[in-house]
Amino acid sequence: MKIRTIKEEDINSVLKICNFHIKNSQSNFEEKNFSYKNFLDLTNKILDSNLPFLVCEDEENILGFAYLKNFRNKSGYRYSFENSIYINNKFIGLGIGSKLLKQLVKVSSKNKKIKTIIAVIAKKNSESSIKIHKKNGFKVVGTLKKIGFKNNQWLDTIYMQKIFHEKD
Repeated sequence: MKIRTIKEEDINSVLKICNFHIKNSQSNFEEKNFSYKNFLDLTNKILDSNLPFLVCEDEENILGFAYLKNFRNKSGYRYSFENSIYINNKFIGLGIGSKLLKQLVKVSSKNKKIKTIIAVIAKKNSESSIKIHKKNGFKVVGTLKKIGFKNNQWLDTIYMQKIFHEKD
């Protein structure tokens, strides 16, 4: 397994993983699949902002991916970022998410622009996600009840946070 920065030729594989989770899980609150162009635009925006967008691969497959994006689009939040991690459904449970998050945290800790990472985790089936975030230094900071609505049901989210450079 190797973790590296995403390349344009990875977009189709990464897009399939993302769209699988949109369609088949509660982990992503989007209800419509991303198009290739929209996902490419998102990827370029992340990379152009000097934020990490990582993929985990073996010799044949993209196994998963992780990235940071702005937490909110207001200037006061300019040092806060939200992480996203998605694993190819054929490789869930193999520790790939934990490895991706560990590398994402390592890369992020070197970027003085990044002061905090927020994990917004759908509460339903959240045990493994909470576990890997705690393992990587995140702390639970709250729960928002009935904040999302998908597949005809209300969903809660758990917020976790990791703060870098606390003395700054």
